[in-house]
Amino acid sequence: MSLQSTSLLSIVNAIRVRILGVPLKTKTQLLFWFGAILVGIAAVALATIAEWASGFFSWAQARWWWSPLVLGPGGGVLIYWLMNLHGPGAQGSGIPQAKAALQVPDQLFVTRRLLSLKIAAFKAVGIVLGLASGFVLGREGPTVQIGASIMYSLRDLMSDNTAEVRRQLILVGGAAGIAAAFNTPLAGIVFAFEEMARSVEEKTSGKLLGAVILAGIVSLAIEGDYVYFGRIHAPAFAVIELLPVTAISLLCGLIGGSFAWLCLNTRRWLPLPLQLWQKARPYRFIACCGLLIAALGMLAPIHGSGAEVTRAAIESQQALPWYFLPLKFIGLLTTFLTGLPGGIFAPSLAMGAGVGSWFSGFFAAPVTAKLMAIGMAAMLAAVTRAPITAAIILMEMTDGHSMVISLLVATMIASMVARRFGANLYHELANRALVALELKAK
Repeated sequence: MSLQSTSLLSIVNAIRVRILGVPLKTKTQLLFWFGAILVGIAAVALATIAEWASGFFSWAQARWWWSPLVLGPGGGVLIYWLMNLHGPGAQGSGIPQAKAALQVPDQLFVTRRLLSLKIAAFKAVGIVLGLASGFVLGREGPTVQIGASIMYSLRDLMSDNTAEVRRQLILVGGAAGIAAAFNTPLAGIVFAFEEMARSVEEKTSGKLLGAVILAGIVSLAIEGDYVYFGRIHAPAFAVIELLPVTAISLLCGLIGGSFAWLCLNTRRWLPLPLQLWQKARPYRFIACCGLLIAALGMLAPIHGSGAEVTRAAIESQQALPWYFLPLKFIGLLTTFLTGLPGGIFAPSLAMGAGVGSWFSGFFAAPVTAKLMAIGMAAMLAAVTRAPITAAIILMEMTDGHSMVISLLVATMIASMVARRFGANLYHELANRALVALELKAK
């Protein structure tokens, strides 16, 4: 053996000794940080590719007006085939799956059907194809499942691979995913505790904070300092705004609550023949859903998450057309019925901007953007039943710190109204995912 080889071997052995000599808690913390960096990279990569996919659809739509009528049905059928063949567990939003895994961290059979690198990969593929096909969906919610899957895959490297540590991995991965997807670190932390865990654990909080910071740093390093929906220079609060803010909050509560109820109770409102046809001919059903969304998209720009349209409206301080909201609502509900991978976070925000736009004609332009932002926060709170997360995520996404009180008031009102529908969307979907897996296991 040469002198150089001997020296190299000595260095490797020295590094190995140092790693093995690291205290248990330090090694665990390092793995959490490493996982958070991976989640940040994955979130930025998905955001970039998703933007290309949306751009492709917009380009095709502008060049051939009939292209959505082909891309929607064809893309939907392709995604459904891929998910059935290779990606079971990758359907749906992604947040319910992560929440479900949190409930059973000690049942490895169940959690592996909800969180894995394979599921994360096909989730990303499904999102990209869905956006390229014009379905109404977002990538931010699915990033939670992708982030949780990446973190969860590190469990075998942990010296203390206990149910508690696995739960921490899932929680931290989901929080890092939402923080990197929206570039909202504070909202990522609040989301983890308010929506996913529903509690604050002392042992988890330190790991969570470090992971969210690292995921945010990765996002900033690659994409730079930006705000998701542009900066809103909101005027100071005026008493005259109290009435529209209250009205927007109530409307968002009603619309968001009804949307969650419709998603959870399809058997109660969807005609029985259509339900039977959906079960017997799923490919035809999805193709027809894609065709409906394509037709709606010819009337209003409802395709995709709606982030680009909403951002342009806020930056230009121009209200969205009155019919944008109802068409977006129908498109998002139709996409949900297909069961294809896709989130409802960003589309819900776009619907809220539509509600705020209804009141824009009564105020000057600067107030128009503010009302749209308040509507976005209120709608997200109504759909997710996480009012604090909704307020903070809008504050960070728009750099709207001056609106924090208005946002908190709006989200609390909307959440209370939505609660009347008795539909806790993510919680109920998580329970259904667990029931389905338990039935398969039997």
